[in-house]
Amino acid sequence: MTQRKTRHDAWWGAFWERSWIHVAGREDGHASKVIPANNHPLRIGFDQQGKNVFQGEIARTSVWRRALTPGQVASLAQQARDRFDTDDPTLVGCWTVPPQTSLEVNPDDFTGALTLEAWVKPGKAGAGGTRIFDKVTVGGADGFLFDTHPGNSLRLIAGRQTLVCEDLLTPDRWHHVAAAVDPAGGCCRVYHNGKQVAESAFEAGDDAYVVARAYALQRFMDACVGRGPYPIKFNGSLFTVPAPGTPGDADYRRWGPGYWWQNTRLPYLSMCANGDQELMLPLFNMYGRDLMPLFSSRTRAYFGHGGAYIPECIYFWGAVFSESYGWQPASERQDKLQASGWHKWEWVSGPELVWMMLDYYDHTLDEAFLRGRLLPAAHEILTFFDEHYDTDANGKLIMHPAQAVETWWDCTNPMPELAGLYGCTERLLALSEPLTSGTQRAFWRALRDKLPPLPTRDVDGAEALAPATIFKHKSNCENPELYAVFPFRQIAIGRPQTELGVKALEHRWDRGHFGWRQDDIFMAYLGLAEQARNGLVERARKRDSRSRFPAFWGPNYDWVPDQDHGGVLMKTLQSMIMQTDGDTVYLLPAWPEDWNVSFRLHAPGRTILQGRYENGKLTQLTVTPESRRRDVVLGSPQ
Repeated sequence: MTQRKTRHDAWWGAFWERSWIHVAGREDGHASKVIPANNHPLRIGFDQQGKNVFQGEIARTSVWRRALTPGQVASLAQQARDRFDTDDPTLVGCWTVPPQTSLEVNPDDFTGALTLEAWVKPGKAGAGGTRIFDKVTVGGADGFLFDTHPGNSLRLIAGRQTLVCEDLLTPDRWHHVAAAVDPAGGCCRVYHNGKQVAESAFEAGDDAYVVARAYALQRFMDACVGRGPYPIKFNGSLFTVPAPGTPGDADYRRWGPGYWWQNTRLPYLSMCANGDQELMLPLFNMYGRDLMPLFSSRTRAYFGHGGAYIPECIYFWGAVFSESYGWQPASERQDKLQASGWHKWEWVSGPELVWMMLDYYDHTLDEAFLRGRLLPAAHEILTFFDEHYDTDANGKLIMHPAQAVETWWDCTNPMPELAGLYGCTERLLALSEPLTSGTQRAFWRALRDKLPPLPTRDVDGAEALAPATIFKHKSNCENPELYAVFPFRQIAIGRPQTELGVKALEHRWDRGHFGWRQDDIFMAYLGLAEQARNGLVERARKRDSRSRFPAFWGPNYDWVPDQDHGGVLMKTLQSMIMQTDGDTVYLLPAWPEDWNVSFRLHAPGRTILQGRYENGKLTQLTVTPESRRRDVVLGSPQ
């Protein structure tokens, strides 16, 4: 027992010593209050632009500088609409005011705990979605609002926190409504007629502290669950717990027991920079070694050509989910592919696997892995795309039928696969010649020459990245056009035409900072420091309201604890501090000036960067080996 404890302590000691990120806010820096202060007046019944006017009647309205308890809110709902309380020192004001009234108030009254309450009588059906309280820049997150959007619902926005309760209000009837922001309790609550109808948890405290803690705890969980024979399960990993109102017991997981590639990859994307490369081997062993013969055999059986495609949804033994494949035997089908259209033609998993294996090799310089695992897998994956599609009169691939992840189902030349093929062939050709053969390099060059241009679209007269050359049938809420930014880094810091990525980001169809959404990483890869920070902080504060452990994220799209949510968080924070492209290391390319940080991160070529950034300056940097210092670029080159 003593020896096991000694080995246990030694392993964890080495783990925490080989990599870290410690973030700290500055007293004169970025505000970390739940609700940022602003100089807007408090408006009742309309917004700061004089729009979104409340359609109906508003009676008593009250605002407190504290979070009332559920019992206190219930008591208010029992009071007459014309009763006023004036002896509470935390009461900012209690008014009966006509709609469209502006009240000049002290901005500092609204940066911490807060309660809003009102009696409202919405107008006719369809006239909802309008303001009750408003002290925020329209479309921003620099204050708070409480309104009836969408329709006759209730919505609270308090800084980065948003809580929506749909279809609660009946037109032409009086309702008591209230909302509370409780930093001490780490939650927001919405009430209707004295009863709590929604709650959202967030992490109270300094933004920088919450982010640093989230990063460390997610890395801890990855190390706990990532050392088994199979990859990490994105929907809970090994830490699933019973959840009220769900079927089964603690083993229940939304989306079942199998592996979904787009979800499975996310916990692994930060491991190279952490120096935790050995945790990636279960992923590579399953997809790149154990199942590759099956992938190749299935490709030959279904399409009659060489190479291998990797289906999005498989069990650990390689079979496609029965729910996706369909129940008709393959021998009775003319179309051998799965019946479900959700990822029937989605094949970005192959290029992403090769990309991640290249990351592993670049960091470890493990030539046995390169020759025995990476190059054979890359050959199968690239051969599939080379042989599967016809070419046009110019000798360029016509990638159809295809889809752009699960979002666009009818595509030609989808961005994820195309950017992946560009990225993988570029990196394979950059390998030193003694490690690769002339035949391999000739194949990679020939395939690269066959690739059509990355797709773009016109947005208000400006060019932006597009999901595909042709894209139709939108069915999900991913942003495949930005895969050229991340993971495949064709349009990113240090690369030309980053404006294409920025324009695509600005005009993306869907957005958010939770679950598997990658907006935070896109922002960091494009050098948008403030946007990346805001998304990162919002993500770090979103944990499961029923869980005490701060890194039990979710359920979001998946399950608790949501490993995709934490995986994106880790990759975002790393990418704000360090990004790499070939031999070049971009240091602090998307870092906000008013956050301090100390870090130890791993770069390609068995390189370690350890440094400290304080009060807007890099005050310490050690590069090991020292010869790699010449490859370090400070800040964003854009």
